[in-house]
Amino acid sequence: MALSRTEAASLLVLAASVVFLAACGAGDETVEERWAALGVPEPEIVFLGDFTDEERAAIVREVKSVQVSFAERFDVVTAEFTLYVSTEFEALNEAFREWLDPEYRRRGVELSSWFRCSGLAWPEAVFIALETCDEDERAYGGPIAHEYFHILQHDLGVIGGSGGWPYWLLEGAAEYASAHYHEEQGRSTVSHRREVARMKWAALGVCFPGLGLCNRGRAIQAPDLTGQGDLVLQYQVGFLAVDWLVDRKGEEALIEFFRQGGGQHEFEEAFGMTPEEFADGFGEYWQEVASPFEWEITGNVLDPEGRPVAYVQVHIVAEVEHERIVVMGDRANSRGEFRAYGPDERHTLGIFLKCPDGSRAYWAFLGEWGQGGFVADADGRFDSDDEGAEPVAGGRNRAGILIELPDSKTALLERHCQP
Repeated sequence: MALSRTEAASLLVLAASVVFLAACGAGDETVEERWAALGVPEPEIVFLGDFTDEERAAIVREVKSVQVSFAERFDVVTAEFTLYVSTEFEALNEAFREWLDPEYRRRGVELSSWFRCSGLAWPEAVFIALETCDEDERAYGGPIAHEYFHILQHDLGVIGGSGGWPYWLLEGAAEYASAHYHEEQGRSTVSHRREVARMKWAALGVCFPGLGLCNRGRAIQAPDLTGQGDLVLQYQVGFLAVDWLVDRKGEEALIEFFRQGGGQHEFEEAFGMTPEEFADGFGEYWQEVASPFEWEITGNVLDPEGRPVAYVQVHIVAEVEHERIVVMGDRANSRGEFRAYGPDERHTLGIFLKCPDGSRAYWAFLGEWGQGGFVADADGRFDSDDEGAEPVAGGRNRAGILIELPDSKTALLERHCQP
C-alpha cells in the first residue's frame, strides 16, 4: 500500500521524534538546553524543495544534536557554515552553482546528476540532497553528522597542513565521528560499522597505503599516504584506521592532528608515530581482521539470447549482523566473463550496471544470483531489506556460474537509469 505524502511525513516525524527523545532520556537536559549552553548562533539552514514544518523542525534539531554531541565528545563546535538541504536535485544544484566562486562556475563545476541522496562539504557550506533517500535517512537529514565533521576539520585548520591531504584520514575521521553519533542516537552501533568496514576491506583484497603490493598483486596508492585512492580505502579502511589510531592515542590526538594542519609532519606530531610506523602496525591489524577473501568465483553473464553482457559489475552480497551489504567483486570483461573472490560466509552475487551520465542513479541494481539462479530486482535499487536470491554456502571455490539476465543490457539501462 502506498502512503500519501502527509502520511509519509507523519511517519518520518514520528521516527525522528522517537530517536530524539531516546537520545535525551527522561529527566535529562534536552538537546535544546545543551545546545544553548554552547553559545553559538542558530544554524543557518536553507530548505529547498518540499518540506513540511515538522520535517524542517526535525532537521534543525538534528543539526543542534550533532553540534552538541561533537562539542561534548571532541570539545569543538562551530556555526560558521550554511546547510543547504533539498528534496529536489535541480534546486540544490542551482544553489550550489550560485554559491561557487565565479571561476568555478566558468569552469562548469556542478553536482553530478546522481547526487540525489548524498552530501558534500566545502569550508563554509554543506549541500545535502534527500531526493532518493529512504525514510530513515530523510528523517534525520541524511549525512549531516558526517558533513558537519568536515566543517569542523576545515574550521580547525586542516587546509593549512603541509604536503598533500591524506584523504583516508579526512573521510575516515568523519565516518568515525558519525558512527559514534549514530550509536548515541540508537540508530546503529559502532561495532556493526566496524564489521561492515572489515568485510568491505577483505573483499577489496588490497593492503593499506604504505605497505607496497599485496594480495593478488593489486597495486595500492602512493606510500606517502596522500593519494585519494579507492573509495573503500578512503571511507571504509579510513574509518578502521582512525578507529585504530584513536584506540591507541585517543580522540584528543585526532583533533590535534587537524588543529595542527593535517599533513604528514602533523601526523607524526599528533600521533607520536611516523606514517611508516603507522603503516607497519596497521598492516598487522589488516591481516588479523580483514584478511582478503580467498575463494575464487568465476562465470559468465548472458542476456536472454545467450549473448555475453559486457562490463557488468558482479559484487558479493553478504550479511553482517542481520543486514545485507554489497562488497567488492569484479567487473565482467568484454566477453561477459568475471572472476571474483568470495567469503567464508553465505552470500549471493549482486549484478550492477553503471548508468549513463545524466541519469538519476549512478548504479542500477539488476538483481542477485544464488541458489535457484538469478532473481531480478523490480526497481533497480539495492535495498538491504529486500528478499533476493537464496544465498549459497561460502568457504569454497565456484566455477562455471551462468547468470542469465531477464532482458538486454540496453533495455535494463533504459528501465533503471531514467534521466
